[in-house]
Amino acid sequence: MNKNRDHDQLFKTLIRQFFGEFLRLFFAAWATRFDLEHVEWLEKEVLPNPPDGSRHLLDLVAKLRAKEPVVSHASNATENWLVLVHIEIESADRTTAIKPRLPSYYIHLRDRFGLPVLPIVIYLKVGLDGVGVDIIEEKFWELPVLVFRYLYVGLPGLDAVQYLESDNRLGVALSALMKIPKDQIRVLRN
Repeated sequence: MNKNRDHDQLFKTLIRQFFGEFLRLFFAAWATRFDLEHVEWLEKEVLPNPPDGSRHLLDLVAKLRAKEPVVSHASNATENWLVLVHIEIESADRTTAIKPRLPSYYIHLRDRFGLPVLPIVIYLKVGLDGVGVDIIEEKFWELPVLVFRYLYVGLPGLDAVQYLESDNRLGVALSALMKIPKDQIRVLRN
């Protein structure tokens, strides 16, 4: 079996089991806006060009209730109390592999379920700024025809010591993939 697939499956299981902890750890302000006690995990198959089109499997798609309504284009500007959180776990050592697929995943989920979608990528080997918002922009010459934003966690960009000292068990577990500042290496060895 492919080692990347094994790692991906382990991370999918981990995030699924600790979904609330994941959101509270990295996206605390967002976490307060959701009912994290009642999460439904949806099928993950995406067929953008059926019947002969390419087949894609999404990593994780959670359906949950929002604590405040979300106005979405997908539902003709009506208020939605149900939302989707789509999480992709990326083990490649660059962002270029996942970025072209994210907008189409978003559109497919939004159109298929008629719900607002919050996209998140967890980078296992790319740090970026640790936690933030990244942008995918497609241009037709100088005209930006598509601007797509998504939340991300770049584990190698985070300070492992901060997460090791937290009360969040998921943060402690994920700290193995984070950086340890040089001045802290001796402290951790003692």
